[in-house]
Amino acid sequence: MLYIGSAVTIYSRQYHIIDFADQGTRNKFGTHNGKAFGLIKPESRSSCGSILSAIRANGFTVAELKSVWSEEHGGLCTAVLAASSNSSTDGAVEKFARIVGGGGGVYCSQTADDVVSDSAMYFGENSVENSSVGDQECTLCLIKPHVIQDGKLGEMISAIQSDFTVASMQMFYLDRNSAVEFYDVYRGVLPQYAEMVNHLIEGPVVALQLVGQNVVEDFREFCGPVNVELAKILRPKTLRSVYGSCFAKNAVHATDLSEDGGLEVKFFFDILAHI
Repeated sequence: MLYIGSAVTIYSRQYHIIDFADQGTRNKFGTHNGKAFGLIKPESRSSCGSILSAIRANGFTVAELKSVWSEEHGGLCTAVLAASSNSSTDGAVEKFARIVGGGGGVYCSQTADDVVSDSAMYFGENSVENSSVGDQECTLCLIKPHVIQDGKLGEMISAIQSDFTVASMQMFYLDRNSAVEFYDVYRGVLPQYAEMVNHLIEGPVVALQLVGQNVVEDFREFCGPVNVELAKILRPKTLRSVYGSCFAKNAVHATDLSEDGGLEVKFFFDILAHI
C-alpha cells in the first residue's frame, strides 16, 4: 500500500513518498489515506504481537514501529504509526482507538493533530531514542519484508516473545547501500547473495534486539536451518519452516556468531537509527 511516509523500489532504487505530487492527487486520495498513532504501554508489552496482528487484520498497515523507554509510563513502550487506505485521518484515529484502545493498555492519539505531534515525537528528527541496550549478551533478529507484507509480523513477534526477551525493536526502510553493507560477509560465499540483498529492500524490515544468556545460539536454533526446504523436513516447527518460502525469503536473519551479536545490533539500533 502506498501512503505518505512509505517507500517504493523502482529499478533497484528506493524512493520515499514525502507528499502528494499536486493538488489534484491530494484531493483525490488525501481524504482516503488516514494515519493513527498508538503507544503500547509496559503493562501490554507481552501482548505487542497480538496488538499488531489486530491492527493489520482491521485494514491498517504498520508504517513505523519503535520501542522506547518511557519514564512517564514506567517502562518499555512500543510506538506504532499505522496507515489506512480506506479512512480519512479522523476516521482512522477513531477506528484505531476502537481496535486497540480498550482497557487502557495502549495510548491512542485522539485527533489528527495529535497524530502529527505524537509521530514527530517518536519518529521524526531528534525523536525519542530506541530502547536498545549495550551491556548485555544479545543477538539480532531481522524480520524480512515478505513476513510483513504477508501480514504475519504480529504473529511472529508473539512467537519470539514467548521464548525470548525483546529489549528493543524498530522498523527500518533499508536502501541498497545499507543492505549491501549488512550482507557483505555473504558476498562471494552464498550464490543467493544478490537475491538476499534485493529482497531486503523490497519493503520494511523489523529489527529486534534479543537479550539473555546464550541467546545467539538459542535463537539460531529457534529459527531453524537457513534453507527453508531443509527446515520444513528437519525442523518443521521453527520460524523458517513456518514463515519461509525460499532461501532469500526465509523469514528472518539471525546472528551467526556470539561475537557478532553486539555488532549487528549496533549496526541497526545505533548507526542506521541515526541516519
